[in-house]
Amino acid sequence: MSTAAERFSSSIPLRGMVLLLFLLLSMGVYADSVSLEDLLIRTGATLHWDPWRSTGRLSRDDTVLVFRAGDPWMVLNGEKLIVSGTIIEEQGTLIFSREAAQTIIKLFDADSELPGSYKLTTILIDPGHGGRDSGARRNWPVDGVSYTLMEKDIVLEIALRLAENLRERFPDKNVILTRNRDVYPTLEDRVTLANGVELKSREGMIYLSIHANASLNPDAEGYEVWYLPRDYRRTLVDEGSLGGSSNSIAPIVNALWEEEFTHESVRLADMILKEFGNVLGPDIPNRGRREESWFVVRNARMASVLVEVGFVTQDSESGRLRRPEYLSRITEGLYNGVVDFVNYFESKEIRF
Repeated sequence: MSTAAERFSSSIPLRGMVLLLFLLLSMGVYADSVSLEDLLIRTGATLHWDPWRSTGRLSRDDTVLVFRAGDPWMVLNGEKLIVSGTIIEEQGTLIFSREAAQTIIKLFDADSELPGSYKLTTILIDPGHGGRDSGARRNWPVDGVSYTLMEKDIVLEIALRLAENLRERFPDKNVILTRNRDVYPTLEDRVTLANGVELKSREGMIYLSIHANASLNPDAEGYEVWYLPRDYRRTLVDEGSLGGSSNSIAPIVNALWEEEFTHESVRLADMILKEFGNVLGPDIPNRGRREESWFVVRNARMASVLVEVGFVTQDSESGRLRRPEYLSRITEGLYNGVVDFVNYFESKEIRF
């Protein structure tokens, strides 16, 4: 996936690296302003920043813009003075006013309509376990015959229904299943499949791992959604892809992406929990959003959650999980949560 960090030149002065670190880590969208990250994405430009002089140089191909924080003008290609609007440095963050951002984008021959759409192109659904790995299980007798309820069967049925519904709703999106029958992909296989999806700039995907729960406490009941703890750090960008300055830039880029993926994962988790509540009703306990570094969640380089749809080990809940009608309701809750997230993600804009 292309990021603004890939366009940072290895020639950034060493004395500017420390401040640039703060600039990157504190980037955000301010009211009536545009962040440095979004501006670099929209223009394809490279930033060189001199913290001692508070001057910056934005360059791409033959276009060079030089500005100084606090001045309402910039110099184009060393000869033309341009009234640009305000660019300020505030607590280590560069803030570009609406007027300044529009001027810069136009000068780089980019689209002058700043609000740009994001697109969620891929939805990866991972029904847990499978094949030799049954996951949680429970036996119950019917007319003297013992039947076994297995997690792998429950989650596969939900996943197949969910994939079918999402493909019907979003024919332009890539809906992928890690398994569509009773086989066992390893955890590594599942993550490799997810991380192998190629995305363009401003495209995204989500990883939805579906499981059923088990507990030594026979009264444990309800649904919950897990995401990666905020303080966990994945290697999201390989150092080799960032050129000669990778030792300095790779940790910055990883921190930026990790923060973004955590935010999106929390958003997805909350939307699924909300829709479960709407569909399953108040009698089914909502155990909430939880943090854990599950393998598939911590190794997927995208927004990812692990959903526990209920407890196989609880008497009444195992009874519900045996009923196709109840599995349809679970599927509906997941479907509505994903649709809510798609609508949110694709409505994101560079806002002033």
